[in-house]
Amino acid sequence: MPRVSRALSLLPLVVASAVFAADAKRIAVTIDDVPAASATAISTGETARLNEQLLAALKRHGVKAVGFVNEDRLLVPGHVDEGIAVLTAWLKAGMELGNHNFGHVGLWQSSREDVEAAVLKGEVFTRWLTREHQAPLRYYRHPYTQTGRTEADREAFETFLAAHGYTVAPMTIEHDDYFFACVYDHLGAPHEAARRQTVADEYDAHLRTSVRVFETMSQELLGRQVPQILLIHANRLNADTLDRTLTTLAELGYTFVPLDEALRDEAYRLPARASGRFGPSWLARWARAQGVKLSVYGQPDPEGRTAPWHAQLCSR
Repeated sequence: MPRVSRALSLLPLVVASAVFAADAKRIAVTIDDVPAASATAISTGETARLNEQLLAALKRHGVKAVGFVNEDRLLVPGHVDEGIAVLTAWLKAGMELGNHNFGHVGLWQSSREDVEAAVLKGEVFTRWLTREHQAPLRYYRHPYTQTGRTEADREAFETFLAAHGYTVAPMTIEHDDYFFACVYDHLGAPHEAARRQTVADEYDAHLRTSVRVFETMSQELLGRQVPQILLIHANRLNADTLDRTLTTLAELGYTFVPLDEALRDEAYRLPARASGRFGPSWLARWARAQGVKLSVYGQPDPEGRTAPWHAQLCSR
């Protein structure tokens, strides 16, 4: 290819990169399923260590994250105090806790009334601890990011949340960590260390690809880079790789901000319709509400060696 033609063919990518770089890129970090989610058995001791790793990585990078709590995961017979200690560690580390409801009950398979009950049942320990530490309890993250079957359900549920002091915590970036984490959990034996490293490497690569997709969505919809909100989960994979994830995000030009700062952006006041069964990025929800067609609508499916391993280990 002639040099001039080759340069012209690369121009759209150069322009897009320059546009993204021109915006101050900010991101808030949110972690669901605290104290821990696992596809395999996990002890309270391992759960405590997992959270220590997460908190250490967050503190190293100066990130003030929100951990969304499923209080049913605290109720391990004879070990409730250990679960409470995990939540206390989050607050002592300067992080914030939010409500992810009791039982991880979603607004697709369960009634709105049942989910409302799960919200109240899921704040008992968290509200007590946040009061003790003079910390806020102000955010609710929908399990499966399902916001309702219908607009009427969504509006009624958000009215309920507001009456109990909660603001919905949206998300704009996800990268299938549950998919990679399931494989990682099943490769826990010492002789599987090489395969676990492959999963971690492909997880980081998938993050880079996914971030680019959500940046494209933001640019097409808003003409700028919205402060992004990352959703990941409290699991073994993220405990072992969060430092790398945060380093990658910094390399991609992101500054870490608290969730409340991200939410001050006017984009988060745009209408977002009821999700139905599937809960995509709020970027896709805003586009749908405005009737805007985007060139992409979310991260691609995971590829590489992790995908067939997932079919083998996690699709039983």
